[in-house]
Amino acid sequence: MEQIETVKDMGRDGRSWSRWKRLGGIALSCAVLVLWSPLLVRGDAGVLIPRDKEAPDANVLSLAEMRVDIRIDNGDARIRITQIFQNHTGNIEEGTYVFALPDRSIVSDFAVWDGPVRIPAVILERKRAEEIYEQARAQAIDPGLLQMGDHEDADAKRSSAFTVKIVPIPPWGTKRLELEYHQKLVMSDWKQFLALPLKPDVYQKQKAGQFTLHFEMHSAAAFENFHVASGLYPLKLAADNNTHNFTGNYEGSDISLDEDFSVGWQLDPAEADKLNVITYRNPVAALPSPDTKTPEKSSKAEPGFFEAEVAIGDGKAASQNAPADASSPHTVVVLFDNSLSMQWEKLERSYAAMEKLLRSLRPADRFNLLLFNQDVTQYKTQPVAADEAAIRAALEFVRASKLRGGTDLGKALTAGLKQCDAENCALVLLSDGGSDRGETVVTGKIAANFQKEWARSAHRPNIDIFAVGDDANLPLLRLLTRDGGVLEHVISTEPVEFKLDSFLSKIVHKPVGELALTAQPAGRVQMVYPLDDQVYPSSLAAWVGQYATAAKGVEFRAHGKREGAPLDASAKADLPTESLDHPQLPRLWAQARVQALLDQIARDGETRAAVDEIIRLARRYKLVTPYTSFLAAPRSLLRPRVIRPGDPVLRVRTDPAIESVIALFPFGLTKPLRHLASEDTSGDDGGRLWETRFLAPVDMRDGTYSVRLILRDSRGNTYREAKTFVIASTPPAVKILLDRKQLHAGETVQLKALATSSTRTLTARLDGMLPATLRWSSAASANVGTLVVPAGFPVGRYTLSVTAEDIAHNIGSEEVQVEVVP
Repeated sequence: MEQIETVKDMGRDGRSWSRWKRLGGIALSCAVLVLWSPLLVRGDAGVLIPRDKEAPDANVLSLAEMRVDIRIDNGDARIRITQIFQNHTGNIEEGTYVFALPDRSIVSDFAVWDGPVRIPAVILERKRAEEIYEQARAQAIDPGLLQMGDHEDADAKRSSAFTVKIVPIPPWGTKRLELEYHQKLVMSDWKQFLALPLKPDVYQKQKAGQFTLHFEMHSAAAFENFHVASGLYPLKLAADNNTHNFTGNYEGSDISLDEDFSVGWQLDPAEADKLNVITYRNPVAALPSPDTKTPEKSSKAEPGFFEAEVAIGDGKAASQNAPADASSPHTVVVLFDNSLSMQWEKLERSYAAMEKLLRSLRPADRFNLLLFNQDVTQYKTQPVAADEAAIRAALEFVRASKLRGGTDLGKALTAGLKQCDAENCALVLLSDGGSDRGETVVTGKIAANFQKEWARSAHRPNIDIFAVGDDANLPLLRLLTRDGGVLEHVISTEPVEFKLDSFLSKIVHKPVGELALTAQPAGRVQMVYPLDDQVYPSSLAAWVGQYATAAKGVEFRAHGKREGAPLDASAKADLPTESLDHPQLPRLWAQARVQALLDQIARDGETRAAVDEIIRLARRYKLVTPYTSFLAAPRSLLRPRVIRPGDPVLRVRTDPAIESVIALFPFGLTKPLRHLASEDTSGDDGGRLWETRFLAPVDMRDGTYSVRLILRDSRGNTYREAKTFVIASTPPAVKILLDRKQLHAGETVQLKALATSSTRTLTARLDGMLPATLRWSSAASANVGTLVVPAGFPVGRYTLSVTAEDIAHNIGSEEVQVEVVP
């Protein structure tokens, strides 16, 4: 049966929709959708949903405490959130924490707490993280999993919603979660804005027992008119605030999170067309990931990173012949999505955008309005003059319409394109980008089909999109706007005014054309990516890139065409050997590179090379992507111990209150562990050390095994934990690479050898000479070392052996015969 909902009684501010959507019939339809559609379990501002429930239940799990720390460094906002959840039942509970991030944001850290122990998360391939998470749950271990979207991989590729699984939450106990994300702030008409999502969307109000917020901002460019846009969280301001630094704090109890926290300010227009360059380089190589069994060895130096940014002025003084786009008559064709996926906040925001757009038109402009779901309904057969009567009738046309189930975005785009029958036409799409009819299998196919139709069009209108919702299909929408269109995205509860004003100011102007960044001397920088597809006057243009070697006085130049006139901004900057002032740059560059790869996948489909690079970058720079997840789990699961059959030792460090530990091995052996009092430690990481030796049967196959631990404390409470180990009995293989077998007395010989990747040490020996250690060289693609033949060494034939020992202490070797000659 087709679902139909009537839209009526909508005021200009959309408030009457709040009454409309609470009607009984609508609530019933919503319940069905929540039951069957995982996309509706979406972002909000962080709600904790108990297992087996479709919505939060404060009688089961509530938010006891929330702490937020916001620090803005020259447009990069770092937001750290700590939340403590309270279990109000006598059962072990599992919760799913669901939240959404604003556009241009990326998760940079995540951790859960097991009582007093913090378990930091590591980045793993998405499927691998889910496997380890399920393994941990089966063993009653305490993991936390953070990933993009809900449970389906296809959802992750198009969603700004994230889910965090939290298990177990002890009876009457608490569970702590930490989250950090970065957001790159944009500028529009010299204004900047930050919103922290706190208000739930689909669900009922959420309360925080204790809520604290710390805010600070530092800017090299002067700013003014700083204000807190949300009235629920008034900041207590610091006495020494000025035009470059700002600090404020807020504390409250039993706070109902009825609105988002949002602040805004204005940058100094005197900074127009000035190029600024900042750098970061840490010459010390990053530590290997905690789940890496054999860390990759590399002789390459760590790259440096830079960001070049210019505030684009309006260009009025630069050109007297700029085209007067804003004053010329326009035709605007609005595509309004009224499918069921647009209900609730998305529908209200789209309506507000449509009304403000129509009321911004002048009588000399023309417009038409097309409603679409699986079908397209036209307000008029062709665009009409934008007078007051026509606009009122168009708004009534929307209010009298009905929400219907499916969405055919391709059909709507084709119909809208046919309406652009004159020059200076803009096709404006108000939608979440969802499409379940027509060409829906490959995102790029919808865009490719429309691109062909657009190229055949006589007028080729701009495609401008105001995307709404936490589940907006941004990869598809980016493809649709790549030929000079505007894309603005607002999540379900985010304050809409700033982004809506920014969107409306851009659709009547042309972006800066042919915008590019160059550096001289050539070759000093590599892999440079713009942070925005389109840049408009009175906004920011920025690029991030890498550099391999330090250099003095590199000249950067940003150039393009603004409103038909040349734009040129330049600056000289040093690329230092070490610079630690802006640690956000490596992740910002990696984010830009990953986005370029995701756009390539959306356009052309997945390739193994693109997916592998995304996973490698995500693991190195701590990025949650559609292909990677944050997993917080004990290190024994991430990096299991590798042993051989024989007589290994099992060691366990426990809380000081533990008085006995018993190990249950998978091959039937049960052994108590002995307390090593002399090796107990104190301090934050203090605890007792326990040990036992056990015999691993020689016939055990190579593989991963689990040993269960039974722990008992001084009060008689019993706990269960698990550790994993790997049986590895195959010795490493060794291959000696020699270009000659005659050695001269008194010379230093360069040795090369290949060995199995599990090798830990590689040693070369020749009787009568000092042994030589071989180490991996990326340049040589082999393990390299030097062997010194002493002067006067007796001539004759000798055996050169290279021995490899792996992390399980297996030994492998190879021998070759060499001859020492005078």
